[in-house]
Amino acid sequence: MRVIPIVLAAVFLWAPSTLALDVPNNDGFVTDHAQVLTTQQESDLEGVLSLYKQETTNEIAILAIPSLEGEVIADFAVEVGRAWGVGSSENDNGIVIIFSLEDREIFIATGYGLEGAVPDIVAKGVIEEEILPHFRLEDYSTGLLAGVEALKLHIGGEYTAERYDRDQEGSLPWGYLIFFGIAFLEFLIAFLGRTKSWWLGGVLGAAAGLILWLIMSWWFALPALALFGFVFDFIVSKNHASHSSKWKKHGMIYWLGGGRGGKGGGFGGFGGGSFGGGGAGGRW
Repeated sequence: MRVIPIVLAAVFLWAPSTLALDVPNNDGFVTDHAQVLTTQQESDLEGVLSLYKQETTNEIAILAIPSLEGEVIADFAVEVGRAWGVGSSENDNGIVIIFSLEDREIFIATGYGLEGAVPDIVAKGVIEEEILPHFRLEDYSTGLLAGVEALKLHIGGEYTAERYDRDQEGSLPWGYLIFFGIAFLEFLIAFLGRTKSWWLGGVLGAAAGLILWLIMSWWFALPALALFGFVFDFIVSKNHASHSSKWKKHGMIYWLGGGRGGKGGGFGGFGGGSFGGGGAGGRW
């Protein structure tokens, strides 16, 4: 069956790799390594975010970097949030806004505690409608302030998801389906990586294959997905075990790949919040 080599190739494309870009030290709520903000603009943003934390305990961190150096911005944003501990450890109420100047990419990552107030569709809408119009004019300060204010209003309940869902009726949101599919895959990686045995992936794969067999008459899906599940679970479980000592040392969780070795020193104001992969990204 030709499908099995294809499935195995797909598995090993997800195999662990050493990530190149280190998590930088943070300078406070705003860390501008891309040098796109003036001292006054950075100070103004810092003041807004500091006051917001005092009023609500919610923490929003901003990181501007020159380049992703080949990294996936969604993965890097989540890792930054975990490494810095944005949000309180009790409520996981943190948000990270990260953008790369060279790659012209931006991502908003939400902590576990704010995923309900800022679902992925809202994070996407804040990026597309509040931030990027200013970024395209190279007015990064105004874009970030507009994004922060919109996030605050959504968290406070004054804005709802319908604000960014006005034109979605009658059309299939393929971008969101793909994003949710990737988010589910990352959740599956995290779940399987924590299990002590690796046969569960094979069982889940076989179950998915059986469904396809019954619905689509694709009999080959059963053995192919069962094999895929076994190999996939083995890879993520082995990688999780090999990095468990690093997680304990740094207080971070990785779904795939090696540690970056970065540390979020400097500013001591973040409260140890955690991130699970919620959020959305965009380009300008």
